[in-house]
Amino acid sequence: MWRKFWQVTGLALMLAGVVTGTALAQAGDVARGRQLWETKLCKNCHGANGEGGYAAPRAGDGKSLEDWLTQVRTPRSAMPAFSDTQVSDQDIADMHAYMQTLTAPASFTVKVFDTGANAPAGLVLAAQKRCTACHGDFTQTIQFRFVAQNRPVDAAAVVKQLRTPAQDMPHFSEAQVSDAQAGEIAAYLQTVAAKISAGARPAALPVSGGDNGTARVLSAGLMVLGMAMLGAGLAIGRKRRA
Repeated sequence: MWRKFWQVTGLALMLAGVVTGTALAQAGDVARGRQLWETKLCKNCHGANGEGGYAAPRAGDGKSLEDWLTQVRTPRSAMPAFSDTQVSDQDIADMHAYMQTLTAPASFTVKVFDTGANAPAGLVLAAQKRCTACHGDFTQTIQFRFVAQNRPVDAAAVVKQLRTPAQDMPHFSEAQVSDAQAGEIAAYLQTVAAKISAGARPAALPVSGGDNGTARVLSAGLMVLGMAMLGAGLAIGRKRRA
């Protein structure tokens, strides 16, 4: 009797862990979504209030949570992809809930980064690929991520960051930014590094990112507890047969 109890209860808790993770990710928290919109990178392209910027508006867009999840994980067009360690399903659900409380803008014009006259080809390309939405002219990024760390600024480093990004930066596919285009951007970044080495340095690097929430922790806890109880049930069964 006790063996079946432990096994059944353990399986039930494991199932509850899976269901809880999914259910919580679908129950958007508007207040948390507002905070996440401030700390994640979404606002850099979609606007501080979801009004649109380098990318389309998200305020009051009427799209389903499933649509948002699909776009963040496997985006179409120029948008890069975010992993669940960078932006969890719960984060997306919360920001989706917050955005749906806002009014959609009456009109929208795509924001264009001002590269200035006679801009280097690499900077123009970076602006077209929306890299400048987060990096601007790359001065701070190159200073703190390359010059200060004595890292080479070359095509290999740019391609590596695009394909397997560190920290909060999303993933860009070959179709979005080719290796050849990464080389053009790298050539521009080398000129930025040279100027930094010869001149003034920025005071601080902007910080982005935020809390991934409690959904994953609760789900994992239930899974672990369920596995422990299931193991106890199996152990009791083996002991009785011995």
